[in-house]
Parts: sequence; structure tokens; C-alpha cells
Amino acid sequence: MNWKDILKASCGSHREKIDTERGSCGCASCEKQQFEKKLVGNQKRIDANNDGEITGEDFQMLRERTKKAVKDDKAVEKEILAEVKKEGGALGMKNLKGIADGKQLNKVVNSMLKRKVLFKHKNGDLYTHNPIR
Repeated sequence: MNWKDILKASCGSHREKIDTERGSCGCASCEKQQFEKKLVGNQKRIDANNDGEITGEDFQMLRERTKKAVKDDKAVEKEILAEVKKEGGALGMKNLKGIADGKQLNKVVNSMLKRKVLFKHKNGDLYTHNPIR
């Protein structure tokens, strides 16, 4: 090992023996730097168990998360109607954002509008009864 390798391997903040196999001194800051170097870009998001490697276990954990997050349309419709009732019969789309993801929410709301379960005011609010003219 030459002097350039030794300088690269040490973090410079302390004087400890450098492990030549790992290429670092073993302190927490050096370990963190090495961990961050392994995963680049958005790979940190894929590493679900935070072990520094992307494995099949990470993908399994991500699949389980997405299965829990997906709701069927009837459950979303029930939550929308409950929210409308809670708000007193009318609400805006802002109130519905937490119920489901954007595509599914728009699909269910459009379906409810076609079936005349919900009605849309000219200002964009949604309500559950026919407007009085």
C-alpha cells in the first residue's frame, strides 16, 4: 500500500489503524460514507431493510407495502361518501386526496358522477343531492 492509498483510506479526523481489506479506518463516519457510496441515485429508496444492498428481500418488502396500499373501488367509494357526510353534504377534491392515489380516486369519482351518486357544482365542489334550481 502506497501513501496515496493510505490517505484515501483514512477519514482524516482521527489516527487509527487503517484496515487495508475494507479500505477505511472503521469509524462510524467512514462506514456511513462507504454505505452511501454503494447505493447511488434513488437506489436508497429500493433498499427497504437498510442493509446497504439491494436483494430479493427488499423487493419482497416493497411488494407487501404496495399490496397494503391498494384498495378496491367499493372501499374508496364508501370512504368518499363517508367524507361527504362528515363535511355536511358537499366538499372539494382537496378533502379526498388522502383516501386513494390520484388515478384511482379520479376513476371512482367519475364513476360516481356518471351513476349520479355524486354531483359536481359549477365551482368544482362535489355534493350528494340534486341542486335546487
